[in-house]
Amino acid sequence: MKILIVTGGVSSERLISQMSAKQVKEGLEKSGHKVKLFDFKKGYESLRKILKDFDIVFPVIHGEEGEGGELQKFLQSLKIPFVGGDYQGYKKGWYKISFKKFCDDHKILTSNWRKIKNLSDIKSFGLPAVLKSTKGGSSREVVILKTENDYQNPLLKKLLKSQDELFVERFLEGTEITVAVLKDSALPVLEIIPPKDGWFDYKNKYSGETKEIPFAPSVDKKIQEKAQKIAVKIHQDLDLGQFSRTDFIVNSGKPYVLEVNTIPGLTATSLFPKAAQAAGISFPELLDKIVKLTIEFK
Repeated sequence: MKILIVTGGVSSERLISQMSAKQVKEGLEKSGHKVKLFDFKKGYESLRKILKDFDIVFPVIHGEEGEGGELQKFLQSLKIPFVGGDYQGYKKGWYKISFKKFCDDHKILTSNWRKIKNLSDIKSFGLPAVLKSTKGGSSREVVILKTENDYQNPLLKKLLKSQDELFVERFLEGTEITVAVLKDSALPVLEIIPPKDGWFDYKNKYSGETKEIPFAPSVDKKIQEKAQKIAVKIHQDLDLGQFSRTDFIVNSGKPYVLEVNTIPGLTATSLFPKAAQAAGISFPELLDKIVKLTIEFK
């Protein structure tokens, strides 16, 4: 297969996208595919001109420009086989406020939340809480608020001055887990343990210091199975295509959905490849499966 990996772009996720794309390229080449990288900062017209030379497009681009649905809409309109799913599901899943509404509408357990516009709205909601931007990615636009001192957080002030839609949700203590879905099947659950006194923020996601333990030893098997069913339901209802990953926090014996990753990271330290490895699927095998599923879907 001749495969074009779309990566890079201009968002804050550019570096992570390029790191993922490089490893995806190497993995696909090990499986015998011919692969070329395309930097999405060149734009849609440059992409359109070269699509005819490839059998499949493999978007490995994180953030709004890769996961927000517009790229998928573009590829769908051209009837190009691509890794991914319906653009409307991507849009609904990636924007955090629309995903919270999706969870509420589908009676999927998620932390209580409210849209906010200013500090007074946050104070009215109460502590502990988590402030998020609907367009946030890789935990960059997230502020955990446990005490009133956290109202002085520079990132909080920056977000309130931005034009982004913002919301707060109730902060839940618990065990963080993640469920990767390949086609319509859930892979083994991973338990996420950040460094002491930390959380799974941008730095800890990519530093290699966070522990990601297969089969989530601290979490009851029934809870794991419930989380797997929820992740598969989200994947199917949003029509996310070949793969996705949903994050949860287990609080008081219940798995609360945090977010869905419409294009999960594919670096050496990423969670999806680790879940696949726990299922006995090597990285090149995983990528080859995704490509074959793309041909089946299209």
